[in-house]
Amino acid sequence: MSLDLVVFDYSEVLSRNQPQPVVRALEEAAGVPPKAFWEAWHRHRPAYNTTASADEYWRLVADDLGAGWDAAHRQRLWSLDIGNCLNPHEPTVRVLRRLHGRVPLALLSDAPRDLARCLDGSPVMALFDRRFFSCDTGVNKPDPLAYETVLLRTGARPERTLFVDDNRNNTRGAERLGLQAHHYTTAEGLGHHLSAVYGL
Repeated sequence: MSLDLVVFDYSEVLSRNQPQPVVRALEEAAGVPPKAFWEAWHRHRPAYNTTASADEYWRLVADDLGAGWDAAHRQRLWSLDIGNCLNPHEPTVRVLRRLHGRVPLALLSDAPRDLARCLDGSPVMALFDRRFFSCDTGVNKPDPLAYETVLLRTGARPERTLFVDDNRNNTRGAERLGLQAHHYTTAEGLGHHLSAVYGL
């Protein structure tokens, strides 16, 4: 079966975030109980991915935790956090390279503006025909508008669009709109799926 478009998620598919040394560095820099830190980190992420600035995000996290982080401290946390998100997962990038030039490729990522603009100029992003970030569309997955925006702007038919994401909520959201979806667990599994089902 031919495809109009293959759409990739970024985090934990094309990147490998939060390796243990970085997790520990963030926790140590935060100086608060790790469980509370990560709860606050996740709680305010949807707003950060769409409308909040980095400073607003880290102020919200600090307020939740009762932490008195000054601007320099917030900068340290921000640099660890964003830098960590730039680590490529080379096996999946090899799959992406295999597809490049054979089928149109798009990225659909829940990413804050500062991360998105870093990625815009990155070598891996050059493999994509189109890139869609939540900070630009104003919605996070699995909001239907996230997928509809990709389809509308690329002209891809949902039944001939494959969406790849490690989050089952996101793949189910795509399927509800008629897209095909692959729940990503490994690059090897993705490569086999593309070969067996689509001949790619």
